[in-house]
Parts: sequence; C-alpha cells; structure tokens
Amino acid sequence: MKKGRLIVLTICVVMVGFTNAFAQSKKEKIGVLTKKVDSLEKVLSVKNEGMVQLQVKLAKLEGTRDAHNEEIKRLEDKNDSLKEALITRNITIEAQSSKIAQLNKDISGLQAQQKEWTSKNDALNAELSSIKQKSDDAGATTVKDSVKDTKSTVAPKEGEKAGTTTTGNKSDPIVKN
Repeated sequence: MKKGRLIVLTICVVMVGFTNAFAQSKKEKIGVLTKKVDSLEKVLSVKNEGMVQLQVKLAKLEGTRDAHNEEIKRLEDKNDSLKEALITRNITIEAQSSKIAQLNKDISGLQAQQKEWTSKNDALNAELSSIKQKSDDAGATTVKDSVKDTKSTVAPKEGEKAGTTTTGNKSDPIVKN
C-alpha cells in the first residue's frame, strides 16, 4: 500500500503542479486579456470621441447647408422677380419705341405740312404785297374820289365826327383834299 500511496501522492503532486501551472497560465491569460480589453476600451473611447466630433461637424455642416439652401432660395426668388421686372420693362420699352416711331412719323408729316404752309404763306405774302403795290400806284386817285363821293352822300351817324367812316370796329380817318 505504500506503493499505492506513493502513486496517489505522486499523482496528486503532478496534479497540483499542473493545476498550478494551469492556474499560472490562466492568471497570465487573464492579465493579457485585461490589458487587451483596456487598450480596446481606450481605442473605442478615442473612436467615440472622434465620432462625437464628427457628429458635431456634421451638425454644423447641416446647419450651414440649410442656411445656404435658404439663401439660394431667397436669391432664386429675387432672380425670378427681377426677370419679371425685366420682362415688364422690355414690354414698356417696346411700347415706348412704337410710340416714338409713331411720333417721329407724325413729326415728319407735320414738318412736311409746315413746309407746305410756309411756302403757301410766302406765296400769299408775295401776292398780297404785289396787290398792295398795284393798289397804291393805281388806287391813290380813286380813293380820293370815292372819299369825296361818300362825304356828299353819307351823313354822319350820331356820336361820330364828321370826316370819319366806321368799318366794323375800326374808325379810319377820311383823307381830305
């Protein structure tokens, strides 16, 4: 039995040795795994911080994008209103251009009419002056004779002086010989 006990004891010692070695190995593995977990937690923490910073940047960019979209919308609306104003003004310009063309045409007609009237006026003035000149030359004696005839036949009206005749609203002195 001594031999059996020795074998059992040897087996126990070997088992304790294996257990110790195995326990030592487990402790080392746990230590290594703990270090790995710690380093992974640090990496994860850094990545989380980076993710938070990226989310903040994304939020800022989204806010900027929204502000730019609003500005773009406002500028597009302004552009549309300016286009409408330009179209309206172009229509007004076209209408004014047609009015100007019509007025220029009217001016040309009026200038032609003015030239025609000026030439007719000049012709009438020339004819009038030639008639006056003829009447002055030939009519000087006849006017004196007709004045003498009217004196003897026409009596002055009340309120008129003798020696004047009334024609319309004018009083012309009669030429006396």
